[in-house]
Amino acid sequence: MKKSTLLRKRLKESRAILAPGVYDSLSARICEMVGFEALQHSGYGTAAATLGQPDIGLLTLSEMTSQVRAIARAVNIPVVGDSDNGFGNAINAYRTVQEYIAAGAAGLFMEDQVAPKRCGHMEGKQVISYEEMEGKLRAAMDAKKDLDPDFVIIYRTDAIAVNGYQDALTRAKRAADFGVDMVFVEALETRDQIEKTAVELRGIPLMLNLIEGGKTPLIPIEEAEEMGYKWVVPALSTLYSAAKGMFDVMSEIKEKGVSDRYLDKLISFREFAEVVNLEYIRKMEEEYLPKSVIEEKYHGKEKIVG
Repeated sequence: MKKSTLLRKRLKESRAILAPGVYDSLSARICEMVGFEALQHSGYGTAAATLGQPDIGLLTLSEMTSQVRAIARAVNIPVVGDSDNGFGNAINAYRTVQEYIAAGAAGLFMEDQVAPKRCGHMEGKQVISYEEMEGKLRAAMDAKKDLDPDFVIIYRTDAIAVNGYQDALTRAKRAADFGVDMVFVEALETRDQIEKTAVELRGIPLMLNLIEGGKTPLIPIEEAEEMGYKWVVPALSTLYSAAKGMFDVMSEIKEKGVSDRYLDKLISFREFAEVVNLEYIRKMEEEYLPKSVIEEKYHGKEKIVG
């Protein structure tokens, strides 16, 4: 089954899907191993991991597509891509959908910000008119119809910070009436807004984006599901936990040098071999390489050490 078909099948179920934000193949693999059944690619995390810079529209379509492709290939579960604002006008939006489908994504969300865009929880955002955005959504929908009808198109509106909550709600309703697969009202500011959005858009598949320290209050998945949200994304938990762990351990190494006092904070060599699927590579070696080469490589030693 195609991953887009699998995702669409799961979205038809009554329960909500908890899809963590991932920024590279390693974070994706770990989330799959933990047991998540779908993933949300993070543009914020991609900017941090590839450029070491904030999410302010610096990434190109090629850079983002490359990261989506790497993530999608690393896992066996559906991945939804962050496509920023489609990297241009409606014609660019059409090509963006083409490229994300070719990269192996099961869907994407596209926002109504002007270029260059900003992280949805930052200040200083601007949005295009809904009429212009609908043209981009029509192009995106036509592209998916041509290449993969099961591909999921999510409309993200950042209008709350610019024009207020009511305009964001109106845009969301119009996009749903137009026929997008899901709606994502970004940076909801209060629990009341979270609840009201679910009520006002009842019957429409909804995405809820949750960021530790962001504008939207954190709520448990069970409560989001009860309200009616379908795609719940802890968007930056992987990135922030990795950065925090790395910063703490490397600070200790800088201060005290290498020692065994922080080993409890590290994954083991053997555990990491499982994360990167080393045993699968060993089996491929045994399948395809001459026996003499295998014996020379390992000299009878255990194939995974640690």
